[in-house]
Amino acid sequence: MAAQVEALTSATGLISLLDENERELQFYGLTQLNAVTDRFWAEISDAISRIEILYEDETFPHRQLAALVASKIYFHLGEFDDALGFAMGAGELFDLTDTSSYVQTVVNHAIDTYIACRASEASDIDPRLEAVVERMFARCFKSKDYAQVIGIAIETRRLDVLEQALVSGDTQKLLSYVQHECVDLIRSISVQEQVQELLFKVHMQFDTPDYEAVCLCLSKLNHPKKTAEILEMLVKDQNEDKILSAYQIAFDLDANATQEFTKAVVAEFEAASAAGDGALTPATQIASILRGDETLKLHLEFLFRNNKTDMNILNRTCKLLDSRQSLAHNATTFSNAFMHAGTTVDTFLRNNLEWLARASSWSKFSATAALGVIHRGQINHGFHLLQPYLPVDNMSASPFSEGGAFFALGLIHACHGTEKVVTYLQDALVSYQGQNAEILQHGACLGLGAAGMGSGNEDIATAMMNVLFTDSAVSGEAASLGLGLVMMGSCHEATLKGVLDYAKETKHEKIIRMLSVGMGLIMFGRKQQADSMIALLIEEEDPLLRLGAVHVITMAYCGTGDNGAIRKLLHLAVSDVKDDVRRAAVTGLGFILLRSPEQVPRMVELLSESFNPHVRVGAALALGIACAGSGSKPAIAILEPMLKDSVDFVVEGASIALAFILIQQNETYEPKVAEVRKRFATIIETKNAEGVSKFGAAIAQGIIDAGGRNVTIGLTTNDGQLNAPACAGMLVFTQFWYWFPLAHFLSLSFTPTALIAINKNLKAPNLNVTCVSRKALYTYPPNVEQPVVQAPTKIATAVLSTTKARRGKKSVADEPMSARSEDAEPVRESESMDVDDMETKSAQRKARKAGSDSFAVSNIARLLPFQEKYMKWPAGARYVPVKQGRISGVLVVKDTMPGEPEDLVQSMLPDDLMDEEDSVDVAMPEPFEYPFDADSA
Repeated sequence: MAAQVEALTSATGLISLLDENERELQFYGLTQLNAVTDRFWAEISDAISRIEILYEDETFPHRQLAALVASKIYFHLGEFDDALGFAMGAGELFDLTDTSSYVQTVVNHAIDTYIACRASEASDIDPRLEAVVERMFARCFKSKDYAQVIGIAIETRRLDVLEQALVSGDTQKLLSYVQHECVDLIRSISVQEQVQELLFKVHMQFDTPDYEAVCLCLSKLNHPKKTAEILEMLVKDQNEDKILSAYQIAFDLDANATQEFTKAVVAEFEAASAAGDGALTPATQIASILRGDETLKLHLEFLFRNNKTDMNILNRTCKLLDSRQSLAHNATTFSNAFMHAGTTVDTFLRNNLEWLARASSWSKFSATAALGVIHRGQINHGFHLLQPYLPVDNMSASPFSEGGAFFALGLIHACHGTEKVVTYLQDALVSYQGQNAEILQHGACLGLGAAGMGSGNEDIATAMMNVLFTDSAVSGEAASLGLGLVMMGSCHEATLKGVLDYAKETKHEKIIRMLSVGMGLIMFGRKQQADSMIALLIEEEDPLLRLGAVHVITMAYCGTGDNGAIRKLLHLAVSDVKDDVRRAAVTGLGFILLRSPEQVPRMVELLSESFNPHVRVGAALALGIACAGSGSKPAIAILEPMLKDSVDFVVEGASIALAFILIQQNETYEPKVAEVRKRFATIIETKNAEGVSKFGAAIAQGIIDAGGRNVTIGLTTNDGQLNAPACAGMLVFTQFWYWFPLAHFLSLSFTPTALIAINKNLKAPNLNVTCVSRKALYTYPPNVEQPVVQAPTKIATAVLSTTKARRGKKSVADEPMSARSEDAEPVRESESMDVDDMETKSAQRKARKAGSDSFAVSNIARLLPFQEKYMKWPAGARYVPVKQGRISGVLVVKDTMPGEPEDLVQSMLPDDLMDEEDSVDVAMPEPFEYPFDADSA
């Protein structure tokens, strides 16, 4: 029979059987047509009406076979809706186990249709469609393909199937898969919350739940009370393992949760466990961790002790750039701030007072604010550090430096604003009046936004709105941004309505532009909830409001890879008439695809060659943001030619993007690093280079060596969650295009790349972890050698060529033959020595390579992200991490030999343990005052 089918050259004879009256002949014709459909579908399609008639005939016993043949014909015709309809009519004859393109396509279309029906909450879903999906689930369960079941169940909102899949396989592994790979991709916030509640329910069914994963679920659900109850339960039994687990949970919450959530947990926890009575107990330690005190202290220790800033680069840049120009002065300020971010090292400022004194107006503001970047995390000493620059008794003498000090205070306390700092900056908004008030309010609003980021504090929001409604361009711009930072991710309807209404009323472009950024921040991570606002803003005539639509899309779908959001941004990037909108739209692609950076080079490759320079610079920034710290070769290949672009700001954007990508890379790991660093230096040294190009190269030098070469751009946390403050900081940094001081917000994206292990006393013991890889791949880049100035040498007397030739002939003729042969011998010896040296060096390289397969990494040391997969905790080690599967960040370790004395890492921080309350009794270092004269607005 098969041979006969293969021998057919036409289906005309089989089609004619459908016109016969005998049911057996019709059945035989359909059977044969079903077998040859893929070959003769074009011919059979002319008879599709006859096949449909057989399917609709209630008396025909083989209706399902007719439906199957009709479905295949419509599939080949590209009519997938009709193909699905007839496939559902085929019942069991539609074999889901078949791997043909027909079955796979129809099944995919069935699932997409079912997803659309479930998403629209349609009540009249075709039972046959549900039957196909149910059969698909059954097939996956039978083959134990639980990952596919989970994906379809989440998309179709079938939580009953999701729960069945979680408990059917390796539950712990599947729970982790859903939490880290699936949840953040769900468009609907309500469905996302339902999935989180299901995960919490399944976790709690275990006899010993994974409380770290449980608390992560609760943080996503915003349940601070339940989280506090779990922490209180873990510490009340005085069981060491549970206490250590509670410490690790607290560190993870500080890294992953919002400031609003952690503060609420602290309040609930202290009320339940009396952790606020001052005694040093596990409860007080947990409260301190949740407030961020311990993490900041450990990060300060790491950045200070491992600071490898190359001062030669900074000093040379400062010497080459004309500090009398505001652009050049700002470039050096930002470069210094980024290089020393979090290290507390301000020696460059102390050693360059003359350069510092040349700052004027807003350059003073930026220079003072740079202290906040350098000393970020010194929350116990923030006021003492800035005391020389803050106004005294509400009297302003130097508004630009004082406004910068307000901003610096907020940066020091970024995302960890204490009540004292927040109250002080709030008072500053109303305490100063007169012509200089808007400069001070500008700094106070930016400081409040940084310190109160994500706190959802409505009192701060109200204070910001009051400043905004004064309709001052300077203070209103900062208030707009600060409002978005404080209410970040809240989707607060009243705030959004007030902001949008005011954006349509005010005439100040600076305010409208920052309000568009603020709206994006307020909608951070809200996904589908932001669609209505996006649709409203995208139709506005005002290009600054359309710019708001771009920022809302970027932040609402940040890190999701959502196809709909990408489609909207690409449409705006190629169709909008405003260059600002097009540039921001292309840049936004980097935020949305930051979890799948390999897709970005291919997506923006054509855009990077656009005739419009704004699109080109947007493509550069998108590559830098998405591929930050990855050393992506395709991204570098696109960006390198852009360093020679004819437009200065494209060169600026390409320099910054390359610094993002190559941060913490050395020449051994990525050979392009040395070439790119040299290119930055060349741009700065070139006298006729544009000022904007030099600005970008100087900032890029600061970024590529940021934090003493010990930080990376961390838009996701060590647990794979979105790092909200880092994403916000990066978005605000891109606004330096309009306002230079906003570049300081990039420091919020800097994440220390460290191995920090602490014991039950929150102290760091001396320990080593093995890295099974070559050490040369992860070493710090070598410092730039200082050019050596040589003393002038005496110029030799000129000798005519004819005279030289005569003398040469005479000396050769007078010289004995033996002397000539002796002179030739040393040359052969030298050549022989060169060969020996080469052989020796080759042997040394081989010996080094043979012995460099592994090396030890000590505690509180640099551990690069791409190094983690080669790390191995030594077997039989004294200290064992409480949290398995992670090797970087702050790790709580258990001492397996508690009776033995511990060897602890000694702190290198000056006044490390000094609390602010005790600082009166301890002599502080002499204050460092900027050489700024009293200035006027």
